[in-house]
Amino acid sequence: MGKKRLSFVATVALVASVLSCEQEGKRRNDFDESAVVLSVAAVSDVHINTGLPVTSSKWESALKQLSAKAAESDPDGLDGVLVAGDLIDYPNDPAIREFKRVYESVLDPVKVPMIYTVGNHDVPNYRWSETMVKDSKYLREAFGENYFRTDLDKEAGERLECRHCRIGDYDILSITPDGTSPVVYSPEALEWIDAKLMEITSEDPSRYVIVITHPMLYDTVYGSLLGEADGIWKSYLPGYWATRELPGILAKYPQAVAFGGHLHFPLNDPRSVWQGSFTALGCASVRYMALEAGGYEDMAGQTTMKDKDEFSQGNLVQFDKKGNMRIFRMDFYNKAVIGEPLVMRRPVKGGKHLEEYSFARRKALNQAPELSGMDVAVMTSPRTWEKEPSWISVGFPSGTDDEFVHHYEVSLSRDGKVVATKKILADFYKRPDPAQMRSSWDLTFTVEDIPEDYISADNQILPGKYSVTLTAFDSWDAASEPLSKEIEI
Repeated sequence: MGKKRLSFVATVALVASVLSCEQEGKRRNDFDESAVVLSVAAVSDVHINTGLPVTSSKWESALKQLSAKAAESDPDGLDGVLVAGDLIDYPNDPAIREFKRVYESVLDPVKVPMIYTVGNHDVPNYRWSETMVKDSKYLREAFGENYFRTDLDKEAGERLECRHCRIGDYDILSITPDGTSPVVYSPEALEWIDAKLMEITSEDPSRYVIVITHPMLYDTVYGSLLGEADGIWKSYLPGYWATRELPGILAKYPQAVAFGGHLHFPLNDPRSVWQGSFTALGCASVRYMALEAGGYEDMAGQTTMKDKDEFSQGNLVQFDKKGNMRIFRMDFYNKAVIGEPLVMRRPVKGGKHLEEYSFARRKALNQAPELSGMDVAVMTSPRTWEKEPSWISVGFPSGTDDEFVHHYEVSLSRDGKVVATKKILADFYKRPDPAQMRSSWDLTFTVEDIPEDYISADNQILPGKYSVTLTAFDSWDAASEPLSKEIEI
C-alpha cells in the first residue's frame, strides 16, 4: 500500500504547528537566564479579610513562592512586589495592618519594596470617586515611609495617587481612577502619565516601562470586554470592569507593559497576555477566580464558579541584561508554574517586539479542537419510574486541542429543533499543565431543562426521537466539528 497523503488543510496545520514550536524555542532562547538583572512580582486582588484567615495564608504562600521562584535564576532574589489594587476586602485599618504584617513576615519592605495602586475594594462602597485620594489616605498612613522609598514623584503620589517609582533601572508607574461606571481618571492624572511615559521612553526607548492600575484596559486581555458587550461579556455592572481612557495614551508608547486586576480571570488562558501597540497582562487574583458570564454548569454566580476559592495566581516578571522580559504565570494554589514562560524581546523601533503575543497572530496559528473518534454515551431514566422525573444523561471523553479545550456545548434536539442546551467549562484554570485536565465529562438534562411542550402530564420527557450534539470550543472561539448521536425515548 502507498503512503497516505495529508490533506491540504492538515498540511497547513502541521506546518503552522512546526513553525510555532520553532518560534517558541527561539523565543525562550532570547532570554538570558544567566543574566537576570531584575525580578518583580505583579499580582492583584489579595483581598485580605481579618475574618477569613485563609486570605492571609494565601498572601503569605504567594509571597514565599514568588521569592523562591525568583531565587532560582536571580542571585538577588525578588527585587520588588507590585500589587494592582484590592489589597484588602473592604477599607479598614485592621485589614491593611494584616496585609502589612503578612508582607513583613516574608519580606523586608526596605530591601524588597511593595508598590501598589488603589483598588475599588480599598475605598468605600467599592467605588472610586472624586474623593479617592482622601479615601485612600489611610493606606499611606498604615504603611509608613518605608513603603515609599522608591517614589520619585512624591507630590503626584500624595496629591493624585499617581506614583513614579524605580526599582533597579526600571520605572514603574501606578495610576488610580477617580470615577466608576465608567472607570475614569482625573484629567490631571492622565496628563501626568502621558508626560511621564514620554520622559522615560525618550531617555531610553529600548527599555520597558511597567504600568499598574486596578481596572483592565478596554479590549485587550481576557475579560476586558466584561460589561462592554452582549453575550458572555454582558454584565450586571456595565462600564465597571475596564477603562477606555488609558489605552489611547499607552498606544503611543510601545515600551509600556500594563498590569491590571479587578477581574480575577485565570492566567492559564492564552488571552491573559495581549500585544497591540503596547503590552497588557492580567494578574488574575491571589484570593479567588472569576470569569465571563458564560452560563456554564456549576456556576456560583454570574461570573464565578462553585470552586472559585480553589485558586490563587499571579506573575513573576524578570528582565535580563539586554532588556528582554520573561514572565512566569504562577499558580500559587497548586504550587506550580503555568505553561511555558512568556518571553518578549526588548523594545525595538518599529514595534516588532509586539508581534509575538498579538491576538491576530495567535488566532491565525490556532487550530480548532477535535472530537474525532469519540462517542457520546447517552442514558435515560427508566419509564417505569412513575414518581421520578425523567432525565437524559450524557457522558463524553475530553476533546483535544493545540492549547486546550476551553468549554463544551451540549444540545438536545427533537425533529431538528434544539430544545435544551448546556455548557461545561473545562478545568483548565485548575491545571497548570493542560495534560492534567480531566479525561471525561458528563451532564444531565432533566425536565427542568426542557420546555413544557416536551414534557408529559406525569412529568416525563415525551417519547420520540431525539439527538444529542456535542461541540468543543477553545479560547479563541474556534469550534470543533460537532459530534451527534441519535436516541429514542
